Amino acid sequence: MSQGPPEIPHFEYRGDIGAGGFAMVHRYYDRNLKDDVAVKVPKSAVLSDAVRERFIAEGESMAKLRKHPNVVTVYGTGTAADGRPYLVMEYCPGGDLAKVAGRAPLSLKEVLDIGVQVAGAIETAHERGMLHRDIKPANVLMNEYQRPCLTDFGIASRLAERDADAEVALSLPWSAPELLDRSAVERDGIPSEVFSFAATLWHLMVGHSPFMPPGADNSSDAIEQRIVSGWLPNGLTGPADLQRLLLRALSKNPAARPGSLHEFAAGLQRIQKAQRFRETELELTPVSAPEPEPVRAAFVAPPPPISPPTQRKLTPVAEYEPPLPRSVTQSPQTAVRPARTVGPAQTTVRPAKPTVMPKSSTVESGAPKRWPLYAAGALAAVAIVGVGIFLLSGEDKGGGGPVVATIADVPDQNAGAGDAPPGRPAITATRLDGKTVRFTWNYSAQQATDTFSWRTSDGVRSGVEKQPQVDVEGANPVCLQVKVVRADGGNATADWSQESCG
Repeated sequence: MSQGPPEIPHFEYRGDIGAGGFAMVHRYYDRNLKDDVAVKVPKSAVLSDAVRERFIAEGESMAKLRKHPNVVTVYGTGTAADGRPYLVMEYCPGGDLAKVAGRAPLSLKEVLDIGVQVAGAIETAHERGMLHRDIKPANVLMNEYQRPCLTDFGIASRLAERDADAEVALSLPWSAPELLDRSAVERDGIPSEVFSFAATLWHLMVGHSPFMPPGADNSSDAIEQRIVSGWLPNGLTGPADLQRLLLRALSKNPAARPGSLHEFAAGLQRIQKAQRFRETELELTPVSAPEPEPVRAAFVAPPPPISPPTQRKLTPVAEYEPPLPRSVTQSPQTAVRPARTVGPAQTTVRPAKPTVMPKSSTVESGAPKRWPLYAAGALAAVAIVGVGIFLLSGEDKGGGGPVVATIADVPDQNAGAGDAPPGRPAITATRLDGKTVRFTWNYSAQQATDTFSWRTSDGVRSGVEKQPQVDVEGANPVCLQVKVVRADGGNATADWSQESCG
């Protein structure tokens, strides 16, 4: 039996906000905060263990994301006098986007802005190993600053703890086909989140789910049949590149969708740029915030001009030296490559630029100035070391098959400038066997947090890599293009690289 709003010390009931399947959200005035808050509480005081655990898990999930500006803030939890648990959350007076879009579809500019912000929140959850599992317009609220905030992590789960046989609560009109098809091998994961996110953006543009066309049979069975069969909507008013991005994300094949919400957001930002809108910043909060440690920069020996597939990963070989004078130009093959950190859940944020201070030395005022001699000696030493590294990198390491395609073009930026955009990637294609081609690439002005979007020239396959290498299957010639994506979404290459085939 459904119960009314509970009595909570120091809280004054102000009204109801909304209801879900098993819980109500009420508006209260918090006398301690001296502000309105939203309180979520189960409808019934008689709770099963599963429902109680789900409620507790929601609070824990949202608390882990509390620092993200596009996730509804959880202020605290407690147990009411009638025994029901409750969550105290940020009150968002702008309402949910299902109601907002139901009154009038949102503009292209609004949808792109909201899309990038919410994508950042979902990507942050993914990098913490969490799935939201119920992305839809009703679960995006507008706060008092008119920022969209993701809420309702009631059926969130850990990526590492998913059970293929577990039941998944569904919001049908925004659910991916693999969630509805019991025979699907992959039934719950990031591709499903990408699908639901695309369906949500389409909804905001037209005012209804893409799988509920006006005037059609929109019963549950009909909607499910459209989704499972791979039916795609039409009639979206907007630029062609947005339609292509959304339809790709709504593909029946999970592998054909954007590989992450980060990649999806980068596509939305490109559309913003093409439409000459202000580019929305992609907010990605760090997984953890340990105390800062002194930064020790190091340089890595460069790869050979054409990288064989068996090339060993290089390790730092010398301590960092101050950068060369601007008058000395390094060749693309000897560009400085920042050391990368490889981990299962790498957070893509731009680190603070360390300030390298030269060692102090005492110089008498009357001593002759010897810096020209020191500079000339340093340049000569660097030149000798560079030539040695280049010669060693050209040694035959054996195996890997013949290189069937050469570097596509020369990087267009000099390496080493901290704020310089990356040069266009130069790609090398090497066929490993009759079924697989390995693509590697190099570019200038590299940063350790760079990621790489890639796509085949036929537009069928794409993805995001954290290392400058990808293996693509294909018996016929496979052609690939690559684009560098900065951690903050800005200052990246404006165009895709020239294609390289193998």
